[in-house]
Amino acid sequence: MMLNRSVPMHPVIRLVSFAVLTAFLALGDAANIIVAACILGFLHFKLDVHVRHAAWRLLRRMRWLFLSIAVIYLWLTPGAPLIPGVGSFTAWLPTVDGLWLGALRISALALMAAAAGLLLAVTSRDEMLGALRWLLAPLGRLRFPDERFAVRAVLSLEAVTRMQTRVRAALAEAADTAGPTDRIGAIAAALFASVLREAEGADCAPISLPARSSPPLLQWSMPILLAAAMAAAMKFA
Repeated sequence: MMLNRSVPMHPVIRLVSFAVLTAFLALGDAANIIVAACILGFLHFKLDVHVRHAAWRLLRRMRWLFLSIAVIYLWLTPGAPLIPGVGSFTAWLPTVDGLWLGALRISALALMAAAAGLLLAVTSRDEMLGALRWLLAPLGRLRFPDERFAVRAVLSLEAVTRMQTRVRAALAEAADTAGPTDRIGAIAAALFASVLREAEGADCAPISLPARSSPPLLQWSMPILLAAAMAAAMKFA
């Protein structure tokens, strides 16, 4: 995420742009989804191939969620049957409206996941921490623990990433376990042992908070233009 080769996009601008994008995607509008898909597709094409592979792995891990959403929308949304002319079985068939709404929801979630993966790939922990501190600074005047909240948010993101690695390792170890119940037990035991080992060997190192830095005024045009493009797509679609 760079404006040009010499001026990188400020972490605050990245975070605000991500918030704008996900807010419009949450509306589930088809025009917004198309605009977001074009933007994210261009950004992923311009970045390193490892970023694209990481985004693809994230989407693969969400496939069961997507399948659940598809089933719920296809069979529980009233409307015209997807396959007409089947007589008494019409009530049990998926609907055209369900197909459309389900496709919109799945596409929006997939794009949100791709945007989150992109943000984490191009933003280091210190940059994320500094951006959160800058955005939460006004709440600090109201005695909101902005620094503590920012630290916990960043550490939670890191913990999720480490847990994903442990889950993959536990799944590989339990691949030869017979029976689904025994396999679940083996995975849970492996994860518990891994967390205990890391907790016992972890150092209580202090976390240095990066200094707050304000983004260049010109870069605020990026989230503003993004919001304008998404709003225009909704209005003129």
